[in-house]
Amino acid sequence: MERISHLDRRLFQIVVTISVLGLLLFCTGRTYSQLRIMPVGDSITRGVHGSTDSAGYRRTLYLALTAEGYSVNFIGTQTDGAPTDFDRNHEGHSGWSANQVRDNMNSWLLANPADIILLHIGTNDLSTGQSAAGVVAEVGQILDRIDARSTATVVFLARIINRNDSFSTVTTQYNNLLQSLANTRIANGDRIVVVNQETALNYQTDMADAVHPNDAGYVKMGQRWSSALSDYLSALPIQIAYLHAAVFPSSNTVLLTWGTLSETNNYGFFVQQSVATPSSFADVPNSFVAGHGTTTVPQNYSWTQYNAAPGTFQYRLKQVDLDGSVHYTDAVEVVVGALTGTDEHNGAEVFFLSQNYPNPFNPSTLIRYSLPKASSVSLKVYNTLGQEVAVLAEGMQMAGEHRVQLNANNMVSGTYLYRLSTDEFTSSKKLVVLR
Repeated sequence: MERISHLDRRLFQIVVTISVLGLLLFCTGRTYSQLRIMPVGDSITRGVHGSTDSAGYRRTLYLALTAEGYSVNFIGTQTDGAPTDFDRNHEGHSGWSANQVRDNMNSWLLANPADIILLHIGTNDLSTGQSAAGVVAEVGQILDRIDARSTATVVFLARIINRNDSFSTVTTQYNNLLQSLANTRIANGDRIVVVNQETALNYQTDMADAVHPNDAGYVKMGQRWSSALSDYLSALPIQIAYLHAAVFPSSNTVLLTWGTLSETNNYGFFVQQSVATPSSFADVPNSFVAGHGTTTVPQNYSWTQYNAAPGTFQYRLKQVDLDGSVHYTDAVEVVVGALTGTDEHNGAEVFFLSQNYPNPFNPSTLIRYSLPKASSVSLKVYNTLGQEVAVLAEGMQMAGEHRVQLNANNMVSGTYLYRLSTDEFTSSKKLVVLR
């Protein structure tokens, strides 16, 4: 077994491994990027009126998307919903009008950059006697604010649900004008998908009152959103498999490594860094890493920041398509300059088993581990049935950091478990062979 260098030994004293963009979601045999979705609107988005569990359409939508294999992150400053089996964040504000959404959109997106916005707004405006044309103009201003923050954000714009009162006719007028606004902006390059929530409900059976859906109505709204999103997201431009971040404590060097399962029109990646709370990310100068365009072959990437300033930082990737579209990962946090240690006797401070890299892989991958003292070591690979398929290390080994290469030429595609065992320590991690 090969011993590794001083720099490599230090590398895995701190390793932060995160799950981003839907890491290896095999529940449907497909892998998708994580979707940062911001539900925006009034009480109908919030779901606290007419919904017995205060989840509105959002729970139905979340469960439908995750059942299809999508990794979903609802984002927003509000949290509602009694069930705990869905992401409850949103920007639904009871009683709000379009101008209030407009005035807050920039700060919302600054705190929570969104891939997708679900916009259902206008009910309260019409209730106060504002003209349909006036409300549509304010919706246009909301769209302007979104574009000013990111032209890559896709807005799913609802023809809002109708109602059982005297404002039904003006609501229909509003929806028709809203459709015209969307058509014009789409023709000019805006990323808008119109979702016809107006026809989603039976207004005799699906309403809790004149304005708000009941539980059955909210389910139908969630299904209408889900159908529109599924149609749009049937082929995502890039499928990211993993993102790892690590620190070399002795030199304050940060290393990011990531991999893709496939790419479509991938121009490349910029690394972004943030030190603020709430996060405010900016591109790190000279951080661009070129992509591989369109490929179905898994690719692996890395980026290094030397002499990083001490402190706690967040890093994320900004992926750019050839047409200029931008997509963001979630962030990974690292602490620079927090650890000190010695290199005396080439020792490691703790037992540690790293995540293999690359992962998924074909045909080989690297596994690293550390021992704080001489130990009897067993490092083996098992299939999902618990059957041993490979022995990578067996017997006494000296203290320090070690690495071993796994060659999967004789292994079929699938998920495996590798386990490091000593008399004092046991750790297991998953790896994926992808043919």
